[in-house]
Amino acid sequence: MEAPNLSYDYGLMEILNAVSRSGLKGLLESLTKPPRRFYIRVNTLKVEPDRLASMAAERGLDLRFDENIPYALWAPVEGPFSIKKEGKEVMADYRSSESVYLGSDLYAPGVLRAHGVKKGNDVTVVTPNGLAVGFGTAANDGTQILKTRRGLAVSVNKSTYRSPKVRSIPGFNEGLFYSQSYPSMWVAELAEPRPGQIIIDMTAAPGGKVSHVAQLVGPKAKVIAIDRASKVQKLKETLTKLGMPWVTVIGGDSRQASELLGIYEQADTVLLDPPCTNLGVIPKLHDSRTVIDAINLSAYQFQFIREAYRLLRPGGLLVYSTCTLTDVENELNVLRALELGFDIERPTMLPPGSTFNGLGLRFSPEDGVPGFFISLLRKRG
Repeated sequence: MEAPNLSYDYGLMEILNAVSRSGLKGLLESLTKPPRRFYIRVNTLKVEPDRLASMAAERGLDLRFDENIPYALWAPVEGPFSIKKEGKEVMADYRSSESVYLGSDLYAPGVLRAHGVKKGNDVTVVTPNGLAVGFGTAANDGTQILKTRRGLAVSVNKSTYRSPKVRSIPGFNEGLFYSQSYPSMWVAELAEPRPGQIIIDMTAAPGGKVSHVAQLVGPKAKVIAIDRASKVQKLKETLTKLGMPWVTVIGGDSRQASELLGIYEQADTVLLDPPCTNLGVIPKLHDSRTVIDAINLSAYQFQFIREAYRLLRPGGLLVYSTCTLTDVENELNVLRALELGFDIERPTMLPPGSTFNGLGLRFSPEDGVPGFFISLLRKRG
């Protein structure tokens, strides 16, 4: 059985070593493990947290209240458990394998191979490099799974780690909650949105942060979500499911957001979580990155920061976040933002599990949470 495969070049390893607290080996090991807690954000526009927790308990799900975010519920992630290869094998892509690794069912779009599999067979779900991540029952013949690319492929009943299946939580279809990581929830919390504001999420898909802001502020603020045209329909469907029809969804390149929206120096708050190297996303069963990837993405990210400056009114707030670990994509971009005309704002509250280094908040996988970075940048008046 092969282990998770992380392939990073020397330059990137140096950066990761510099930002680690337990040393490079400890940080890399933490990247292969899931968060200690599985989180959902209760959609308080539709249901009270107490009610959803009770509904979950009625189905035998133990959802607990977060100590600091009253509408955040979590369940402990259990494991690891040993998965033996039994029955036939279904090979899943790495992204789907990581979900199965945590206990999720496997759906047809993530299947790469299912030779000889018949509906009802006992099957082991494996990664492309042969790591067994889960065991369950085939929901359809392998040929049908690969032909239709739709629906459930394997109902998983054993996995390396165990956390609640999102679709098994009551209210999934009704939009009563949104599956969101703990660090990500702090973006909207620290943004402190208020009625009457113009709030823009420049990279809004799949919808976690913009729906969170909309949940906190309601329809009395002008909330605008921008992302590529190809993501607009799915984003609209998500917001509709959550009961947020007042959110305006715009398709296009948000590096030209001021032209797309006809908004110049008017926005009160801009959320920006641009594409990054995703080094903080855990668990990882496979990853391959270089220092050049981080450098190139850093330059790309700063294009969005520059456009955010154009959107914001003097005194407006940019909440810059990433789900990665490199200082090139995080602190370096904050320093560039200072030269552009921003000032760093110290958070009014230091989220438990985070550290503030003067430029931003860091969450580390070494602490059993996804790696994440948040910086509050106030445009100079």
